[in-house]
Amino acid sequence: MAKRTWIVNSPSVVSEIIDGELVVMNLETGNYFSSVDSGALVWSCIDRRLDPEAIVAAVVAAFDVQPAVAAQHLDVFVASLRAEKLVRDGDAAADASPAPAPATRAPYSAPALRVYSDMKDLLLLDPIHDVALEGWPSLPEPVKQAG
Repeated sequence: MAKRTWIVNSPSVVSEIIDGELVVMNLETGNYFSSVDSGALVWSCIDRRLDPEAIVAAVVAAFDVQPAVAAQHLDVFVASLRAEKLVRDGDAAADASPAPAPATRAPYSAPALRVYSDMKDLLLLDPIHDVALEGWPSLPEPVKQAG
């Protein structure tokens, strides 16, 4: 039986971690989000479908924090991700393994999700927002001539 975890709410949610900063867009709501340090690490663990215990272990290995505190902050952070419909419940990946621990542990701050809605209207109007599997723009197939 697979362990409980969370998964990114794809395809409506896209994300990238750039220089330790997580940037996430919810294409359904038009909101975008950011998180740094422990928040970016937690997101990468969720993206790899690690279970909560493995996520806490990864945070403890990377940051100067006690497991009980990391677990409590994980619950709060995941609640905010769920409230924004960025993640949903899922099963842990069978082959998910944590990333190697860094040589030194960094100072810890609780993972926090910053929400930005200033571009919401523009993001929802963007024609790329409605991309289908064939991509954008979807051009009609050329008409074949008999001959």
